[in-house]
Amino acid sequence: MKIYQAGLLATFSMAVLACKPPAATPLYVGTYTQADGSHGIHYLEYDFQNDSLHVVQEYRTPNPSFLAKGNGFLLAVNELTGGEQQLTSLAISEGGLSPINSIPTSTGSPCHVLLAEDESYAIVSNYVGGAVDLFSITGSGQILRREDTRIYTGSSIDKERQRASHIHSAFLGPDGWVYVSDLGADKIYVLEVVRDGDGLSIKERDTLDVPAGGGPRHLAFHPIKNDFYALMELSGEIHRFSLLDQQWTLTETYDLNTDDFSGVNGAADIKISADGKFLYATNRGEANVISTFGIQPDGKLTKKQVLSVGGQGPRNFNFSPDEQFVLIGNQLSDEIVIFHRDVSTGLLEDSGKSIPLAQPVCIIF
Repeated sequence: MKIYQAGLLATFSMAVLACKPPAATPLYVGTYTQADGSHGIHYLEYDFQNDSLHVVQEYRTPNPSFLAKGNGFLLAVNELTGGEQQLTSLAISEGGLSPINSIPTSTGSPCHVLLAEDESYAIVSNYVGGAVDLFSITGSGQILRREDTRIYTGSSIDKERQRASHIHSAFLGPDGWVYVSDLGADKIYVLEVVRDGDGLSIKERDTLDVPAGGGPRHLAFHPIKNDFYALMELSGEIHRFSLLDQQWTLTETYDLNTDDFSGVNGAADIKISADGKFLYATNRGEANVISTFGIQPDGKLTKKQVLSVGGQGPRNFNFSPDEQFVLIGNQLSDEIVIFHRDVSTGLLEDSGKSIPLAQPVCIIF
């Protein structure tokens, strides 16, 4: 796999700043920060066809571990504790990112942010403290205030990882409701954002259970079918939920790994291609793979491929805008690896290219 040497990244960046590739695609990378590593959000432009990287900016902000992009602005959670945790909003321009404002989250280690489709609110998931925070957002990206908070206090059978509720993500369903994964309690909460005059609040609609010890982390809704797929961090499984008689029902379970794998799981991210034909998921732990599934007409999955990511700690991944490439953030080996994607078969192939970057954990376009 071709790698730009990490020690030369700064020199390489300076060299290409003056000659931005004409076909470059903007991307933003959230990281965990350290004094001798990354210092914040990396605003990059990458030309996929010519393998050319242009570093626009490294915006300094602590532990921006998850990002969401609006029209002209970027939201980032600063995954901290002790009262330093916050939601940060940044304006996007060709010259780089600039601060709009920040507001603290209710509890510790915010690890995910969902921006509403109309960009009027954001939902922040706090891993420590079991809190779901609702923030109102203006059209220019300013965070107005924290409107509401729901705190959960569940637990499950893993005595190390599930002693308390750990809210890990929130995703918007086709019904307009918000689906929140609680890794610690093995539950998925279905919430509605309600408008009351000029204010917003959270209303609980339903709670879905997953098998004990699974540890729900992220999920993906099918773009057409009445199905969603929930990724279990601890068991390395995908649970398919189908809408039957107006009720979400667990219908199938699939393993991410090869048949002979018996190590520790750490499933991280899950996404579906825009055409609804293929599903992908990453698994960290002792697996360090990305798995490809075909989605059948009835919504069932067929495992097509389990590939090494060529590094350690595959966290968040994303499709390039044309979905011909998949970019994976290998947190523990400090790189973003790039795979070719065959849009007709869904299969991935190592492109031989990667971008060195300390502890990448979120990639968005």
